[in-house]
Amino acid sequence: MPGNWKFTIISRYIIIIILVCSFKIMNAQNLRTVNDTSAVSDSYVKIHSPHKATIYSALIPGLGQVYNKKYWKLPVIYGLTGAFIYAFDFNNDRYNKYKNAYAEMDAGNIIDFEGYTDKEILLRLKDSYQRNRDLNVIVLAGVYLLQVVDATVDAHLYDYKITKDVSMNVQPSIIKTIDYQSTYGFALQFSF
Repeated sequence: MPGNWKFTIISRYIIIIILVCSFKIMNAQNLRTVNDTSAVSDSYVKIHSPHKATIYSALIPGLGQVYNKKYWKLPVIYGLTGAFIYAFDFNNDRYNKYKNAYAEMDAGNIIDFEGYTDKEILLRLKDSYQRNRDLNVIVLAGVYLLQVVDATVDAHLYDYKITKDVSMNVQPSIIKTIDYQSTYGFALQFSF
């Protein structure tokens, strides 16, 4: 046992060193140097990472939007998610209810269920609620993927600057055709 305490102390130091190194590596990846000829020392500018936004949004829905500082999107994401989870639960309960009723009516245990005496109607109701439940799962997956894509695209456009100088310039122009004839036309030039 006397050598065992040395092993635990050494393993703790190794874990601390690994954690510190990984923290330094993560910080080094988030910073880039800007070469400025007027400044003597390098200055660091934090990069807004689309990769981080994607990972955050994939791990916890809406976290990528928080990283992008688009807080207004959170109620939309969680509102849609909550609505479709509620619809899934409703359709799943109805599906199970009519599935059990169909099984009971098929076995001959009951004759009437909520006013329905034909087991084919119960079968169609069961299938309808099953289809709706399955569609809710597909829509939930779509909402999840859409919020991941939204966080990624928004992170790519995070540093994009829009100028107020949006203009269109129309000028007369001489254009060469395929058979090398000259024709007159207009040239449109957009600045943004």
